[in-house]
Amino acid sequence: MAVDDLVGAVLVAGLVLFLVGAGAWRPTYDRPFPETLSAIRRDRSRWRWIHVWMIAAMLTTPAGFAATVVVLDRPTARALALMGAVVYALGAVCWIASLTFRLTVVPWAAEVAATTGSPPPSATALDRWATWLYAVHMCGAYVASAVLAIAALTEPVGPSWLGWAGIVWGLSFLLGFLTPRVAVAFRPPFWAHAYTGAVGVALLVT
Repeated sequence: MAVDDLVGAVLVAGLVLFLVGAGAWRPTYDRPFPETLSAIRRDRSRWRWIHVWMIAAMLTTPAGFAATVVVLDRPTARALALMGAVVYALGAVCWIASLTFRLTVVPWAAEVAATTGSPPPSATALDRWATWLYAVHMCGAYVASAVLAIAALTEPVGPSWLGWAGIVWGLSFLLGFLTPRVAVAFRPPFWAHAYTGAVGVALLVT
């Protein structure tokens, strides 16, 4: 297997792994923390399924992102790809920590809430912490995607429009995520794998 195909396959695999988990998501999980706990308690297996696959995706996509350095020859493109990969990986660490919280502490909080009528205060505070970790991940993913797009323009990876689209997409989605009135449209964590998946497809077909 050629290196380009290997890297492309890993990037696409990261997107696919994420979708396997995210496909089981329910709208009730998007409600405020205390309101979601009863649904999570009922859906223990589903909740575990979602988060195990998301964690797998967050190990796979950063690996593919880092490997894009190998398929580039020009020093500037390689440097940009490496910087983007570092930013993405640091955000991934934050998101994995947040996912682990949701996989372990949240089910415990759901059991406590079922017994006492309210979640433990510590879990509520940790939920806010986990939310900020997720925000760091999303912002990092959007910035890293834009940097990878610049690298793709410096040394073409697929059609040139893919690079320009990545720059516009990454920066506009970052702005949207940081704008309270429209942020909800830019919050789904699927978007963090969208551009890397597109680059993966480009590597596979070119």
